[in-house]
Amino acid sequence: MPLPLSYPGLKCILEHLEVVKRVHIIGRSPGLQKIDKLIPRCFENLHIGKWKLVINKLWITCNEDEIETKKATGTTLVIAADDKGFIKKMLRKFKKAFGEYRSTLDGVNERFLSGSSKFSIPINNESRIQVYAIEDPELFKDDFPYNIIVKSVPEISRI
Repeated sequence: MPLPLSYPGLKCILEHLEVVKRVHIIGRSPGLQKIDKLIPRCFENLHIGKWKLVINKLWITCNEDEIETKKATGTTLVIAADDKGFIKKMLRKFKKAFGEYRSTLDGVNERFLSGSSKFSIPINNESRIQVYAIEDPELFKDDFPYNIIVKSVPEISRI
């Protein structure tokens, strides 16, 4: 039977583990969550801006457009990655949580990622959230061509 990892060994592994993977692992282990704050993180790339968060190879952007009705619509969140598998894994999680709201999104003028699920999730009687994936190498200069778009839209946009 293998011996458990000592604290110094665990500390060394977690400290040098890629940050996005580390967060993924820590989030699933209550024991590791207790010591996570004691272990420094090593970032290759960290940028926090008004509308953008970059953690190594994960980009999250948010663009908020003000609309005439002042309702909770017009906000777009873009989750960008360089790995198509990561995007498909995220969409599988959406499918598990919101599978009943799968949609073809016929009225959306985008080039969807081939074979990916799309969702139209109601918020209230006046708005809904559209979730879909696209491949757009221009958006982040070829580094992060795969994107999940999460967009709040007025209910009339639903088709």
